[in-house]
Amino acid sequence: MAELLIMEPQQQTSQALERILAQAGHDCKVCQSAQEGIECVYSGRHSLAILNARMPWSESYSLLRLMAEKHYSVLFLTSESDNEAHLRTLYQGACDVLVVPSGSAALLQKVDALLSDAHSVLAFGSIRMDLHKHIVTLDEEEMTLTAQEFSLLQALLQSPDVPLSRADLLRKAWGYEALCETRTVDVHIQRLRRKLGNERIETVYKMGYRLKAV
Repeated sequence: MAELLIMEPQQQTSQALERILAQAGHDCKVCQSAQEGIECVYSGRHSLAILNARMPWSESYSLLRLMAEKHYSVLFLTSESDNEAHLRTLYQGACDVLVVPSGSAALLQKVDALLSDAHSVLAFGSIRMDLHKHIVTLDEEEMTLTAQEFSLLQALLQSPDVPLSRADLLRKAWGYEALCETRTVDVHIQRLRRKLGNERIETVYKMGYRLKAV
C-alpha cells in the first residue's frame, strides 16, 4: 500500500480514480487545485502524485517544482496522445504519462511501475541515490564514490534523521560486527565529507553520525 495524491479538478473523475486505487490497497488524498496540492505536499508523506495535465500551467508550475524537491513520482493524465513527450519534459523527477480514457489495469500498471522505481531511490536534501543504477547525484551532478563510500552513504540515507553509531554503520554498510575497531568508519566519513561537503554529515556527540539538511 502507498499514500497517493490525486490532483484532478473534476469530481467524477477523481472519485473514479480514488475508487480504483483504493481497491488496489492504496490510501488516496484528493486535491482539486494546485494550491490544495501544494498544501498536501507540505503536510503529507506521499510518494506519488497523479496529476491532470490540463491543470493550468500558471498554477501547476510551483506544484511540480515542489514535488521535484520532495522527490515525488508523477503520473500525468492526458487525453492527447501526441502530448506525451512534451509532458515528460515538464517534470525533473520520475514521471510517466497515461492517455485517458483508459482501463483500470493500465492505471494500476503505471502506478505500480512508478512506485517500484521510487523504492529503488534514496534521497535526502539534494543527495539522491539510485540503488538499481548505482548512481549518486549531489545537486543533480553525478558523483564518483568507491564501493565502500557508496555503502556507507546508503546506510546514512536509510536513516537520515537518526544518529548511527560507528558499530551500526559497520554492520549496515559492510555487514560485519566489530567490538573495538571502528576507525575505518571515521576514515570513510572524512572521505565522504570531502565529496559531499563537511556540513552534510553531522557528528552527534557520544552517538555517531547522521546526515544533515543543508
